[in-house]
Amino acid sequence: MNWLAIIIAAIANMVIGFLWYGTWAFGKSWMTLSGRTMGEGFPAGPGPLYAMTAAAAIVQAITMSWFVAQTGANSGAAGAIIGLYVGLGFVATAMFAEVLFAGRHPRLFAITAGYSVVAAIVQGIIIGFMG
Repeated sequence: MNWLAIIIAAIANMVIGFLWYGTWAFGKSWMTLSGRTMGEGFPAGPGPLYAMTAAAAIVQAITMSWFVAQTGANSGAAGAIIGLYVGLGFVATAMFAEVLFAGRHPRLFAITAGYSVVAAIVQGIIIGFMG
C-alpha cells in the first residue's frame, strides 16, 4: 500500500465533501431535504464529526487501495473505473435501499450518493495514479 496515496486520497475525499455540501454546491438543497440547519446537532461542536469523517475517509482510501491492487489497476484512468464500480456498485446501492425504506426524497439520495460516487472515483484516480 502506498500510504502517501492513501492520505492524499482521504484528504481529497474531505475536500470534495466540503465543496459538495458547501453553500455554493448542494449544501442548501441537502439541508432543506434533510430538514437540518447548518451546525444543528453538534452539541460538542463539529470537530468530533469531522474527525470521524476523516477516519472514515482513511478507511475508504485503504479499501480503495486494496481494490486497486487486487485488480492490477496501475493508472489514474483504471483507478477511476474501480472507483466508479465501488461508488455505484457498493455505496450508492446500499444508500438506495435505505432511502427507499426510510421514505427519503430521491433528490436527497442523488446528493448524498453523488458525493460518495465522485469521492470514490477521485480516490481511485489518486491511488491508481500513485500506486
